[in-house]
Amino acid sequence: MLTMGQAAKEAGTSKATISRAIAAGRLSATRNDKGGWDIDPAELFRVFPRNPVTGSGNSDMQQTVTPSKAHSATPETAIENAAMKAEIEGLRAMVQQLRDQADDLKQQRDGWQDQAKAAQRVLSDMRPKRGLFGFLKAG
Repeated sequence: MLTMGQAAKEAGTSKATISRAIAAGRLSATRNDKGGWDIDPAELFRVFPRNPVTGSGNSDMQQTVTPSKAHSATPETAIENAAMKAEIEGLRAMVQQLRDQADDLKQQRDGWQDQAKAAQRVLSDMRPKRGLFGFLKAG
């Protein structure tokens, strides 16, 4: 957890900006025992995206240097990237499986509807036929 000062430094903004974001409800934070704010870094960077060059999250700053892959590819990030790729592939497979299931269910539904329509056509009105006002038998 970050204090408001640490969060402002990491985000590249002022403490007042962080405070206004908390007051407006855009940034979630909890009060600590000392009356200050504890801010989750993930929540901070959700509201104030991190700038990859400076490490700060100020989205107003323009990036002037493109980070090279040699500097940004650490063993930790390589492991994280591989884990994320595996998770993405697993989620894609799950989505495809759910789509296939939905298609199967639609086919079953259509089959049941066709069967119900056919059964309804076979049924006939078995009541005796009556004539005028139901008193006379029709011929």
